[in-house]
Amino acid sequence: MYSLLVASSLLSSTVSALSLPWTKQEPILQPRGQKAVGHNDLFFPNPDHPIPYKIPFTWDEKEHYYEKHINGSGDGYYRRSSCPAMNTLANRGYVNRSGRNISYDDLAQAAREVWNFGDENILVVLWPTKKNHPGVERIDLDMLADEKVQYDTNCPAAPTRNDREIGDNVNMNMTLFHQLMSASKDGVTFSLEDAAEHHHRRHNDSKANNPDFRFGNQGAICSLAQYGNMFGVLGRAGKYGLNTLYVDDVKKFYLDDDWPIGYARREMPYYSPEANSYIDRMARHIGYRIQRPYPPNDKGYIDVEPEVAKFEILPAWEYPDEKSGKGNEELEL
Repeated sequence: MYSLLVASSLLSSTVSALSLPWTKQEPILQPRGQKAVGHNDLFFPNPDHPIPYKIPFTWDEKEHYYEKHINGSGDGYYRRSSCPAMNTLANRGYVNRSGRNISYDDLAQAAREVWNFGDENILVVLWPTKKNHPGVERIDLDMLADEKVQYDTNCPAAPTRNDREIGDNVNMNMTLFHQLMSASKDGVTFSLEDAAEHHHRRHNDSKANNPDFRFGNQGAICSLAQYGNMFGVLGRAGKYGLNTLYVDDVKKFYLDDDWPIGYARREMPYYSPEANSYIDRMARHIGYRIQRPYPPNDKGYIDVEPEVAKFEILPAWEYPDEKSGKGNEELEL
């Protein structure tokens, strides 16, 4: 009995100590914006709220009203990138609405504030442009996908954009967009496997039509990350768990270059280990493994992805039948 009392006292003291930074009056899911400058805010768990999820995103509509422009509109005045997340930042005024003359620091801070994109993931996105435009400290958004950067990052087979060698790689190709929407098996949500299968069709289409096609490990990561990042940033609770991606959210994101209705911001920054877990799962579904670190001749690789995917030749995975115990033979291995 004495030991139980001691244990109870220790547990009570521990919980009390852990609770010091928070008050019971503070709403657990109180919306809060990005406070830190130059790095992500940290998530501090407490006994009442130990696991990070997502909280409703709030903004000042007077300052961050929605106004869409596409690359080259306004007689060439407005600049946009091939990335809807970046375009949202301009359409909402978190960076210069013209999409011109934006510092790397401002772009990074806006990505933290709106998407809670992790610092090292921000570096992955911005570094190729900074490296290929040395001495340039302020950029236009379309420079994120210009010829120098596109050649360096080698990012073919984007979900809704042409390869640069084929045509406009900044503004959306509506045929590719509709193909993406049709990848949802239930018409309501996307699974990572749905995304992988759509990517594989884009990969084969790009390979067939792009005369300069090459697809090393870096190219695979760049292409698959465009799907994975949507699950990480826009995903919410649903059929496939906490990061289920919804068709209506993807439509809003791509068609309007805007956050979805009811958008909730991550509490935990979206760091590369999580991003890589989505990328690797999609690659496994197709039937290959991305090599890290990249081999020395990675840019010379013609293709690391098989033309015939594993999911095309193996039976579809099914959850086991609870009554019969059958339904997924792999579980018996």
